[in-house]
Formats: sequence, structure tokens, C-alpha cells
Amino acid sequence: MGDIKTFSFGGCDIAKFSPKVVAMTSQTKAINIVIGFDEALKLNLALDECVRKINKYKRTTKTGKRAAVNLVVYLQANRLAVVEDKL
Repeated sequence: MGDIKTFSFGGCDIAKFSPKVVAMTSQTKAINIVIGFDEALKLNLALDECVRKINKYKRTTKTGKRAAVNLVVYLQANRLAVVEDKL
């Protein structure tokens, strides 16, 4: 059991942000995140794994109704991770 991931389903490297991270302020209304094709495939796989896991919960239960996907953006590391979460 020690080989099972406990934090994230994976993620990807971010090629660039627009506007640049240093130019972002509290007034920034939108952020463009550009991901290369190979990294987008990794992100797709991570999202798919997370969605498949939360799809196993019974939707009639509290846990099933609250199941969610959390996309964690690490601005300084230019990384994005996919994590299971709750609403």
C-alpha cells in the first residue's frame, strides 16, 4: 500500500501565464494558463483519474454529493496539480 499516491492524481508543467505572475494584482480578472501538448495529455489523464474516482461514490450520499475536483495552481513553480476535494 505504500506505493499509492495520497495527495494528487498528477498534474502538469505550465508553459506560461498571461499576465505574468509578477504583474498580477487583486484587480486581475482572468489568468491565461498555457500548457504544451504533452503536458496537456498529463493533465487530461490526471483529471480523468480523479473524475473516475469520485464517480464511484453513490450520488445519493452526502459524500457523493459533495465530491469535487480541485485544480491547484502553483504560481511560483509553474505547476498544476489535480486533487480530490469536497464542496
